[in-house]
Amino acid sequence: MKQVLRVGFLSLLLCCGLLDNLLSQENNKIIYDKNYFEKYNIVSVIDAIKRIPGVESITEGGGGGSSSKFDLASRKEKRGFGSSGTQILINGERLSSKANNVMQTLSRIQADALIRIEVIRGSEAGLDVRSEGIIVNVIIDSSSLKSSGTWETALKILSSGNSIWTGEGSWSTKVKNTDIVIGLKKIGFISSRVYDEFHLFGDSSIYQYRKRETFEFKSGFQASIDVSSKLTPIDTIRINTLIWFDGSAAEPQNQNYYSPEDSLRENPSSFINWDRTDSFDGWEFGGDWEHDFKGKHSLKIRTVLSEQNKHPRVSQYQKIGMGDLSEIGREITDRTEIERILRASMSSSLGPSTFEYGFEAAFNKLDRNFLLLTADDQGGLIDTDLSNTQGTVEEDRYEGFLSYNFPIEDNIRVEIALNYEWSEISQSGDVNESREFQYWKPRIDLKWDYESNRQIRLTIERSVGQIDFDDFISSYDVFEERIRAGNPDLQPDTSWEIQLEHEWRLPNDGGVITLEGFATQIDGPVERVPVGGYAAIGNLGTAERQQIKLDGSLRIEDILPGGVFSFMGYLQHSEVVDPLTKQKRDLAWFPTWEFTLGLRQDIPGGKYSWGAKYSSVSMKNIYDPFLWGRWTQDPFLELNFSAKLNPRLTLKLKAENVLVDFGTGRKIIYNGFKSNNDILVTEHFKTKGHSLFKIELEGTF
Repeated sequence: MKQVLRVGFLSLLLCCGLLDNLLSQENNKIIYDKNYFEKYNIVSVIDAIKRIPGVESITEGGGGGSSSKFDLASRKEKRGFGSSGTQILINGERLSSKANNVMQTLSRIQADALIRIEVIRGSEAGLDVRSEGIIVNVIIDSSSLKSSGTWETALKILSSGNSIWTGEGSWSTKVKNTDIVIGLKKIGFISSRVYDEFHLFGDSSIYQYRKRETFEFKSGFQASIDVSSKLTPIDTIRINTLIWFDGSAAEPQNQNYYSPEDSLRENPSSFINWDRTDSFDGWEFGGDWEHDFKGKHSLKIRTVLSEQNKHPRVSQYQKIGMGDLSEIGREITDRTEIERILRASMSSSLGPSTFEYGFEAAFNKLDRNFLLLTADDQGGLIDTDLSNTQGTVEEDRYEGFLSYNFPIEDNIRVEIALNYEWSEISQSGDVNESREFQYWKPRIDLKWDYESNRQIRLTIERSVGQIDFDDFISSYDVFEERIRAGNPDLQPDTSWEIQLEHEWRLPNDGGVITLEGFATQIDGPVERVPVGGYAAIGNLGTAERQQIKLDGSLRIEDILPGGVFSFMGYLQHSEVVDPLTKQKRDLAWFPTWEFTLGLRQDIPGGKYSWGAKYSSVSMKNIYDPFLWGRWTQDPFLELNFSAKLNPRLTLKLKAENVLVDFGTGRKIIYNGFKSNNDILVTEHFKTKGHSLFKIELEGTF
């Protein structure tokens, strides 16, 4: 696998030069004006984006590797405000927010306000945002609507019979030079899974069966206000606010245990109930001010302030045989997370080149208290006296940056950048420690339009990951039913990355196909490591990762009028030395392949559309100082249908997890660290999920 990826990556340039010319295109910017979308069944701007080949995947996310907390890309996006983390702009500007998702903002804007959508291929000077292949710039004019609104309401139903409703409404208006959008949303999430397990002793004899059922529920409200005002011809201010309140969540789990003789699971010998609840609230304020200096220079100041509060509670109850149900454990957690970011940048146009420089300051803080109680011999609950359960983790980070974007030839453009970061991470409470970090982060982006329809993009950079402050403080891992120690010595991983992409577009807006190669060397990737006698989140040694990815979206009018066929697939390899066994292995929860196939049809006439998406991913290995496991997720199928009932009302139907089967897995749990090779038990489990059906009405007023 490793050699295949290396050969494929080195062959990518050769492939780029051999592909046939498929598209006639004039420049780096592809423009889809308002008239382009008239034939489609769209209500909001987000619906319009989904109709552009090669762009719809941005609105869905997914693809590219592991979805676990160890995913390097997801941690990098969380680090500060920076110039990355978004690929969608509104009127040439990014949303000054981290929690207030740009997709939610676009869903609140009526399609009638759309002027055009620009698809920008590769890097673009003066946008204050890094390209990750393409940038989508949505140009809107809400002044044409005066006062208008959008609304939607939906009912989500599981095949188990559980249900929840969601709803959202927004109203926009214009007061002189100020655009105002007010939104209110009721969030709701439900999911349910059933685990059927059998457990073996070290000698491979069955010692018990277990059936588990988990139900996940999440509900709450969000209120938002977005303001954009043209104060003067050269001054623009934008404000985004988001408040979430009355948030509640639950994830109860019932566990029935059966003797080895009861293979039909008819008479449970014991029963355990995990009663898990959570309450949450928070707010975010984001804003930016832009001042234009006679068209050649511009100053942008952005800020984000946020606070999130969570209060998870877990109680564990047990019943043995015909006995009474008694509480045998309890977890109490209170956490508050604060983030403050200020970014200022100056951009200067120097003929065909652009020079940008500035600084960013960020302050992050986590206050967290964790209490773990367990039953004593008399049936009462006592403190386990676990160390490092209360504390405050703070990070002060300052970063200076400069970049220079310039053309080498008419069809070749380069951006070189250099960032310097200084940060201090301190922990107080049960543990008192402070450390400083300094990083140089160079980057080079190259974009080469060697044909009108073909573009090569190359990026080489050094990046720094963002660590999760919760990992500094001890906790309890419900999945493994084991204590997780806090690790005050945890530090961000760093990596050198190279990414090479080739994009080509078919004629007459026939589609887009992108071939991508990616390789990185990671110093200190974050995984579970031994800390004292426990497992904790910590840093491994040096790891490497390579990936080849093919992504495309093709119109198939000759086969299916109004049809679009989309596909994504990748092969990847990773390698690191296990801290206990000293053997080479892959990264935890890291799939070696994944693919997704999609089909959508906008039925001619503009009233009806339907779609289907099928995805499958390889087995993932689970690594922990106390265990080794495997998880294989079953293929996933999603279906959807949309009907425009009248010009202002649309019905949407959706079915997720249609195939029901969720996956299979195995865990080998050792008596002590796995390096002792003393197997305690082996757990085999088969997981089934429930299908989710969604009925939604969406309208405008």
